[in-house]
Amino acid sequence: MSERASADAPRFSARDLLAPTAIFFGTLLVAAAVAMGPLIGSGLTKVPLSIDRTSVSDGADDTDVLNRCSLDAPAAQVLQARVQQRRRVVAVRPADADVVTLQAGTALGVDEYLVDGKRVDAEKVCKEATLTAIIDRVTLDRRSASPRADSSIQYDDARAAVPVPDRRGRTYVLPFGFDQPGDYFDPVTRQTLPLQNVGETEVAGRTVAHLRTLVPDTDIGALGTDPRGVIAKPASWFGRFAGVSPTTDLTATLHHRATVDLFVDTATGVVVDERLEVHEEYRFTADTVGENSALADYRLTNLSTVLTGDAQTRTDGAAQAADRAWPVTLTTVILPIVFGVLGGVVLIVTGIILWRRSRT
Repeated sequence: MSERASADAPRFSARDLLAPTAIFFGTLLVAAAVAMGPLIGSGLTKVPLSIDRTSVSDGADDTDVLNRCSLDAPAAQVLQARVQQRRRVVAVRPADADVVTLQAGTALGVDEYLVDGKRVDAEKVCKEATLTAIIDRVTLDRRSASPRADSSIQYDDARAAVPVPDRRGRTYVLPFGFDQPGDYFDPVTRQTLPLQNVGETEVAGRTVAHLRTLVPDTDIGALGTDPRGVIAKPASWFGRFAGVSPTTDLTATLHHRATVDLFVDTATGVVVDERLEVHEEYRFTADTVGENSALADYRLTNLSTVLTGDAQTRTDGAAQAADRAWPVTLTTVILPIVFGVLGGVVLIVTGIILWRRSRT
């Protein structure tokens, strides 16, 4: 009885299992093609946790700088100089799936001065080669690249960082695939300013959006945080003024204005390059000026330059943008197409085979 039942039972060969297996894998490939973009690709369109970039910007040849050592001299001295700005932006904690904290250290220093028509190493003119240095710390939403928590900015290593609780606008990175540039936050004046899209251009072989903002004339001294903000000296240090004794103490505050141009990769939000035109000058306070028109018109240049990223900075920025774009393109475009085509082919071929079997 058992032998007959065993003989009558259907027998399955490897050929019989081929069609169901093919249908399973074909369906799996199509499902992967549909789900890969939303599940994997969307997770990559965030500000990465691995940011660590150094950029260098060189000043224009006609840069004017207030010799910092002349602050202790009998008179102010403004010289032409070759300046360079270095910035390092690195991701630090707190950081998780939703937020990342960026710490940006920016320093502007003098490499050479032009003295009597000759270029002289900065240290031979003044040991204090650093003109300004700040450390900016901000926690960002990884999706929008906008500030999500309190930030702080340190303008002097001898003073505590200044909290910026109501910070708005982006500075060092924009979101993936942005349509509108939004606002810019200027760390020097702590202002939120609108970004204008000037158009498209090419930097290091990559098409980027040219964004611009204007930082209006701002009294840095009135902010009370920057150690360069206020100078109080005898009148003779500033110059000669009609009706003012050389020994009279005068107070001037630093005024800052700038034009900021960002060249941003729209696909990834990477700032590939930056151009900064900055003008800083000391002006006497209203209490110091009084009714003296000579004092009202006085301007003492602290810094006047145009900073542009060097070739290596532009190349690194373009490469970083390409590196961030590739995984997103791979998981949202290339692999879904490949998996979808393969899955469709497998299902179609399997269907044809099954149809032919049914006819025979």
